Amino acid sequence: MGIRDSPTSRAHPGRLGRMTDLILTGASRGIGHALALALAPIQNQRLLLVARDAGRLQALAADVERLGGHALAVSGDLGTVEGARKLGERLAELVTPGATLVHNAGLWPSERVLNADGLETSFVTNHLGPLVMQRSLLEAGRLRRILVVSGGLLVMGRFDAARTPTGEDFSGLRTYCNTKLCFALAMRDVAAAHPEVDVVVLHPGVVRTDLAARPGLVGWLLSQVKRAWERPEVCAARLVRILQRERWSPPGDARWLMEEAERPWPAVTENAATRQALRDTTARLLAAR
Repeated sequence: MGIRDSPTSRAHPGRLGRMTDLILTGASRGIGHALALALAPIQNQRLLLVARDAGRLQALAADVERLGGHALAVSGDLGTVEGARKLGERLAELVTPGATLVHNAGLWPSERVLNADGLETSFVTNHLGPLVMQRSLLEAGRLRRILVVSGGLLVMGRFDAARTPTGEDFSGLRTYCNTKLCFALAMRDVAAAHPEVDVVVLHPGVVRTDLAARPGLVGWLLSQVKRAWERPEVCAARLVRILQRERWSPPGDARWLMEEAERPWPAVTENAATRQALRDTTARLLAAR
C-alpha cells in the first residue's frame, strides 16, 4: 500500500507553543485507535497516525480533530522491507526533531505466510519492518523517545536463526512470542547505540482487541474469553500516563515495564548467544535487501 498524507490538519499552529510530533503505528484498530483518541485533547501535539488502512486512518484523524487535537494520516505497510523503508523516509520528511515514536503495530498470525521478501510475515511486521522504518528517523535525528508496545508472552519466545525468519518453526502461538522477543532484543541494542533517545519496552496489559482473532469454534471461544479482558480505552489511559513521564530509562539503556511497573528483563532476553544470533541474522537480512 502506498503512503498518503491526510488532507486534514496539515498546518495547525501550536496554540500555546511549539508543536511536538508523536508517531503512532497500528493506529487504525485496538490499542492504537484508543490511544489516538486518548491523546487527542493534549495541546501542542500532532499525531502522525500510521497503519495500512488509509480509510480508517482518515476517519480516525477526523475524530482526533473533532476532539480538539491535530492529526495526520500516513498510510504505509510494515509487512515488507521496502514498504517499511518508504514509510520511514516519508515520516522523516514530515516530523520535526524531538518526536516520540510509539511502536504499536503488531501481527498475530494464524498460518505461515511468506511475504514478497520470502520472509514470514509476522517476523517482518513485528521485528524487521519497524527496525527499518525507524532507521530513517534515527539517522535524520528526529526522535527523542521510543515506546514499544510489546507483550509479556515474549517470555515464551525462542529465536532460531535458521528457521524463525522464514517461519519454518511456525506456531500459531509461538511465532507471535518469537517475533515479540526479537524486537524487544533489537530495541535494547538501539537504546545502547542511541543514548540520546529515551527507550522503553512494555507489556501493555491483557487487552480485548481483535489481535489473534480466529474463525470457527476456536475463534468464538477466544472471543468469549476476551470479554473478561480490559477494554482498549483502559490500556490507552495507562499508556498516556507512561507517555507523560519525564523519562523512562537511563541513557543507553531500555527498561522493561509490566503495565506501569518497572520489572527486571525476563531471563530469555538475557541470553547472550540469542542476542548475538539475532544481531547477526538481522544485519544479514537487511544487507541482502
